[in-house]
Amino acid sequence: MSQGKRILCVWMPRLPVNRFGRTGLPVDDCLFAVTAEDKNAVRLVSLNKHARRVGLYVGMTLATARAAAPQLITVAQEPMRDEAFLKALQRWCVKFTPWSACEGKDCLLLNVTGCAHLFGGEAAMAKAILQELKDMQIEARIGVADTKGAARAAARFGAKGHTIFETGRTRESLAPFPIDALFADEKSTFELKRLGLKRIGDLYPLKSSGLARRFGFGLLRAYEKLLGVASDPVAPATAQPTFAARMSFPDPIGLMDDVSEALRRLTEQVCKRLSNHDYGVRALRLSCYRADKHQIHLDIGLARPTQNARQIIRQFALKLEKVDSGDGIDMMRLSALKVEPFKPTQRTFAEAEKQNDLDELIATLGNQLGFDRVLRWAPVSSHLPRRSFRFVEAMQCKNAATWAAHTSRPLISYAGEPVAVLKPGRPPKSFQWRKKIYNTLRCKGPERIGPEWWKGPNGDVLRDYWRVEGEDGSRLWLSTRPGEKPSSWEVAGLFP
Repeated sequence: MSQGKRILCVWMPRLPVNRFGRTGLPVDDCLFAVTAEDKNAVRLVSLNKHARRVGLYVGMTLATARAAAPQLITVAQEPMRDEAFLKALQRWCVKFTPWSACEGKDCLLLNVTGCAHLFGGEAAMAKAILQELKDMQIEARIGVADTKGAARAAARFGAKGHTIFETGRTRESLAPFPIDALFADEKSTFELKRLGLKRIGDLYPLKSSGLARRFGFGLLRAYEKLLGVASDPVAPATAQPTFAARMSFPDPIGLMDDVSEALRRLTEQVCKRLSNHDYGVRALRLSCYRADKHQIHLDIGLARPTQNARQIIRQFALKLEKVDSGDGIDMMRLSALKVEPFKPTQRTFAEAEKQNDLDELIATLGNQLGFDRVLRWAPVSSHLPRRSFRFVEAMQCKNAATWAAHTSRPLISYAGEPVAVLKPGRPPKSFQWRKKIYNTLRCKGPERIGPEWWKGPNGDVLRDYWRVEGEDGSRLWLSTRPGEKPSSWEVAGLFP
């Protein structure tokens, strides 16, 4: 068993290409590269073995690569998917050690202190990791050393496969490695090479004070971390729980009843996991993988976080008819796209039933029309009637109990629609609005509302408002400017 701290680094130099290969793209049968925009140019960021053999390299512009290899096939990089894939691999590393973390965009660091003997030693452990990654179609190299920096150097610049530094011999093992193994900034590395310092061992005779004075403390710090003089622990990142379930079928399915039953089982599994971790789901995706490699994705959203499987199934049921099974469905996967902490609230049965009905209505309309088209009124802190509310997505709206009670405000507001005065008065004794004549039976007012002076000039003026009840029972909210001659009246709202 190894003594002292031991760090294992898994370097995956072509992770973007490998990830695309796992999706079914024939990345091993052609010249293939992943591109990204960098410094006002599209450059190659990851290549397969065929592209490297013809002389293409990472950092080459796409235009130059096309000129050298016209048959090159490229796809744009998907950084978020690459990051998610790396985090998934970090969760997978838990089977080897509870202490693991992502490093950069293509590395995993594992603290294997006291773990290697469970797999037959560090060499056997490294071979097991490499074999499993190969089975997942991922190219990797492994380095094992006493420090994080040395493990990274061993993985990147060591022998193909795995490189293991003996315990307590980090300094001797790193001596022949290139100066790039410092992982310092490019400027410092270039200056070191320009001075003829091309190997890590070339730095050993130099004093730390001289390195700091010439190249700065950044390079000195990287040098000390590499040798283990300065602390550089593996900060384990807690793997976030994933809320997904998958079901593979021995024979492809195509009947709607079979798809519905599979959806029910998947939903129950996801909801059980949500309940165990005290999370609720707001958006989900159902993926159906057909036998002809075609994929179908159905997305739904929910008005509030939920752990209720029946609510989820009801929303998916409205979209299942769009699923074309083709030659049959080999696999189905249900994944939560957006989760939030679930905080149950105490309600009476009637309140809970009313809220659930409203949430289901919002979810149903949103999934059919788009959640950006399902709106609700939300209160705004303003005494001006036309500014006391705004429209927000119903999915994001808070509880309507935050509205301030104001009995003199109408339920429906208008942006000042003019009326034709038939019999003058204050308010008019008779007027016409929207081709209908109203005779005033009772009125109450005026209520004078001034502009928001603290917001500066914004076009608002002082107005008087009256509640007017017509002979036919209609109740309107009329407004006029005080002192205006002749008076002009407008309908500002309608009471229920």
